[in-house]
Amino acid sequence: MSNRFLRGAAILATALACGSAGAQGLGLKTGPGPSGAASPLLQTPQLPATPVEALPQTRPQPDSDGIAAVVGSQVITQYDIQLRLRAAEEQIRRQGAQMPPLAQLRAELLNQLIDQLALAQYAQENGITVSNDTVDRAIAQVAAGYKLTPEQFRQQVTSQGLGWSVYKEQIKREILIGRLRERDVASRIKISDQEVDDFLASQAKQPLSAQTQIQLAQIFVPLPSQPSAEQVSEARARIDAALAKLRQGRDFAKLAAEYSQGPEAKNGGDLGVRPANQWPRLFIDAIRGLKPGEISAVIRSPAGFHILKLVAEQGAQTPATTAMQSQVREIVLKASGGKAQESAIKELDGIRHAVEKGEVQFSAKARELSQDVTSAKKGGDLGWILPGELPPALDAALNRLNPGQVSQPITLPGKVVLLQLVDRREHALAPAQERAVARNILLQQKEAKDFDELVKDVRARTYVRIPSADS
Repeated sequence: MSNRFLRGAAILATALACGSAGAQGLGLKTGPGPSGAASPLLQTPQLPATPVEALPQTRPQPDSDGIAAVVGSQVITQYDIQLRLRAAEEQIRRQGAQMPPLAQLRAELLNQLIDQLALAQYAQENGITVSNDTVDRAIAQVAAGYKLTPEQFRQQVTSQGLGWSVYKEQIKREILIGRLRERDVASRIKISDQEVDDFLASQAKQPLSAQTQIQLAQIFVPLPSQPSAEQVSEARARIDAALAKLRQGRDFAKLAAEYSQGPEAKNGGDLGVRPANQWPRLFIDAIRGLKPGEISAVIRSPAGFHILKLVAEQGAQTPATTAMQSQVREIVLKASGGKAQESAIKELDGIRHAVEKGEVQFSAKARELSQDVTSAKKGGDLGWILPGELPPALDAALNRLNPGQVSQPITLPGKVVLLQLVDRREHALAPAQERAVARNILLQQKEAKDFDELVKDVRARTYVRIPSADS
């Protein structure tokens, strides 16, 4: 089995465990959202500090066990950075992007890992925990997505040179950071009516920009880094065969599943949604002039041959005519503060763990315990909710969930709330509903900005030592 299937495994496990805040809240069908903490050099629509997204072809040989940095109580070794450097180089090559100078890339990776360790330590010091069961469930869901047993998935990870304990620790750190972001950033944001008015007025006047949201799908036939003439010929023949069938009117998603050899093939070739300036320039040039639903000619990148489909294009942060509705359940416990609030949080956290383990049904607990009389009678069901229709703290929590997941306990005036996201669906917006979507967009913008500030603050207060090259 090709090791390309593992690209994004850390990302997927984290998204399953703590949800995603990015384009989902905008009604865009994509995976984990952009992080405000990512640097421009390595910015991808992923999570904060860069995990091992593209595992290396061969295990890098550590030149030493030297220290790259000390972060609080933890050490980053030169080997840690070497492993991530190989992975980042592979990812950049496969995206067809220009390779930055090695020293610059290394510095970016080191700084991102420092931020990640600092945030994870801060989260733990402030009472946020992640159980081994949570990590194991997240990984098991990823393995199931690849139609592998957990043991088979573990073998694939370790065969690519990444120790299993290292991989699990990476996932645990990402979940910690996701929960920290939800508790200390998202739950505290408020959006005023005036801010919504100003946003809608400004968007009505704003032309499309480099931040235009673009959704692409691809059929991808890879090439090795130094292909022979025969390998190039075989790959070109395969991609040309796919193009010929597309021009006969065949379904793109079905042909992607048949011909594409990228990890997204099983999803019909869907690459998700990104701002235009986060796609490789080669891709943007290839789709220039296309309308949604149209396909490009065959293009060649350093990674191989591609056929691109422009799935959708939407103006930068402009409320769409459709949005994703969320079917939501809640459990509400009244608590005025102090010990009552602490007790409610503890009780709801216990319910969350029990639901995650499959020991209880959320709806049954809602009927039994919830103190919101109206929703309790319906098993906590709130029906289908648009972004912006709930209080900001609840909206932010929903943005970070995938269907079936349960939020952390959320503290509101006079009560503590637990949410379960049941499902999502696309919904045509009435004009009045655009305000709710606009509010949610502003919520996410503020969350990204405030999370950046939290990263800077935590980093400034964390002991960090980076040994000089000659020390």
